Amino acid sequence: MASLVAEFGWPTLLAIAVAALVTSSIHGAIGVAGGLLMTAILALLIGVRPSVPIMSVALTISHASRSLMHLQALDRKAYVIVIITSFPFIILTGFIYAMLPVDVLAFILALIIFTAIPMRHWARTREINSGPRVLGSAGAVYGFFAGASIGAGAVLSPFLLGFGLAKEAFVATMAAIAFSTNVVRIGAFTGADLMTSQYLLLGLIVGIIMIPGNYIGRSMLRRLSVVRHGQLVDAMAALGALNFLYLALRS
Repeated sequence: MASLVAEFGWPTLLAIAVAALVTSSIHGAIGVAGGLLMTAILALLIGVRPSVPIMSVALTISHASRSLMHLQALDRKAYVIVIITSFPFIILTGFIYAMLPVDVLAFILALIIFTAIPMRHWARTREINSGPRVLGSAGAVYGFFAGASIGAGAVLSPFLLGFGLAKEAFVATMAAIAFSTNVVRIGAFTGADLMTSQYLLLGLIVGIIMIPGNYIGRSMLRRLSVVRHGQLVDAMAALGALNFLYLALRS
């Protein structure tokens, strides 16, 4: 802990802790975007490059708990298809992430998030039927984005729904995929000398703080209409993307 204080200072660490609780409450309320927002805030507070490695550790804790909670509902076939096709691209883009200039990195993160917003609306207006080949192709695209960005699940989710997953099966399988993605991404960042002991420790702390936020958000979720829920999803994602765009232009 002393090393974190020495590197970042108490005011920054306190701001990170508050942001972790607030963004996880938002995530608990709308189901997505909490990780994106927290990544954007970390990028603003401590820099773009360490934000994704730190959140990879934090989200591993969150997704592990959700995976275990719904383990019996896991669709193993869908999980295996996505894992096999996505992992090579996660590793590839994880190493590319470590080599890119910070301004290019921030711009790419903004572009990925902005792309996910219309994709979500496109998928909602179409009934996608996904066989193993279609899901495998979607898994490869997901892996390409997931290696360098938080929130790539928006690319994959419509194809999992089209594969026949719903409710608990969808939540369980998506959580298991996200957990495995973060583990592989941590491995790629470690291999690229991007995962320091300070980042690992800070990621663990952020992950633990985010746990109660999920329960706070759950009570907020019950008060949201379907339309307002969708509007909040887009607004939070756009806010995170604008932050990365600002950081890219500032660099």
